Amino acid sequence: MTSNGPQRINRLLSRKDAAIFLTDLGLAISAQTLARLFCENKGPMCTRVGVRAMYRECDLLDYFRQQCSAPRQSSGEPLRPASNDHLPFPANDHDSSSRDV
Repeated sequence: MTSNGPQRINRLLSRKDAAIFLTDLGLAISAQTLARLFCENKGPMCTRVGVRAMYRECDLLDYFRQQCSAPRQSSGEPLRPASNDHLPFPANDHDSSSRDV
């Protein structure tokens, strides 16, 4: 990882940019859906900066990983949690102690 890696992963995104970020990863979601999920305590971790809801990239990546299942050959197979080995980024690409911005 480059020296700019941790700063980039801990970058704060607006709700609209967070929706674009997740959609670019393959999880199509809107800013309105992120707002609803936040109210239902079901979405990615969120913080407030003033009155704005903001999302850390590392929390969005964690949420994306949680939504992924392990690969299956047919719809008849049960869903299993993903091992994250098949994802395009490692599961521990950030250090939880470096979450403070």
